[in-house]
Amino acid sequence: MPGSVSSVPESSQILTYVGSVGFLVFSLMLTSFGYINNAWIVLFRPNDNDEFQRGVRNLDCYKTYDPPKIGCLDWSYVQKMDKFPMAFNRVYDATYQIYVAHYLSIIIIASQVFWLVYTIGHCLSLKFCVKVEKYKLIMFHAMVISVGLWIILLFIIIYETFTDQVLPRQLRKPDYEYSIGTGFWTFFLGGLIPYVGAVFCLFREQMQQSQDRLVQLIRHRRIRVPTTETTQGAEVIIPMNARSR
Repeated sequence: MPGSVSSVPESSQILTYVGSVGFLVFSLMLTSFGYINNAWIVLFRPNDNDEFQRGVRNLDCYKTYDPPKIGCLDWSYVQKMDKFPMAFNRVYDATYQIYVAHYLSIIIIASQVFWLVYTIGHCLSLKFCVKVEKYKLIMFHAMVISVGLWIILLFIIIYETFTDQVLPRQLRKPDYEYSIGTGFWTFFLGGLIPYVGAVFCLFREQMQQSQDRLVQLIRHRRIRVPTTETTQGAEVIIPMNARSR
């Protein structure tokens, strides 16, 4: 990297950072669309050609396909029969896990905005690059934590969808179908895949460093052997690679 801090980064780095910005913008767009789309947990009734949708933006929705129409109510709304038909007007209130998913999704979107600003800073200022260079490994692990939030969110939605957390079991008919809706998949896959692409562009060296450290840790494991008379009761540490000699 050039010694001057008054210019922009060199062209090869600029291309990397621009690629990261593109990935992050695409990721942020799709997570935003997924967040707005309420079809995260879907209960479909084939015979009635309608469905109940529960998302993470504090809304429950009822959708019909013929004619196409959708109506939504807050999670806390009591008189659900105002917009929902029989059965769907007796759905459970949003669970604690759904509230956790609500806040997780907001944190994920906020982290995307942060990393987008961070990456744009690399594109615009070499001085910024120099200042954050020594923290790059820390920033890499911080960015990976966001990936973990997506995974936690996935498990929450799977649990909520397939464990009868929406409708009382006695009201559920055999033809009712639970599924994870397009809103969640847009948020999860549409947001996560380009986000991982941005991580690779930004922190390729740090990923290699972490991998090398893990390999070294595995290779340098040591084993403890029983004490003998020759060691006078001391404990001998033998590297793993010495066992084959």
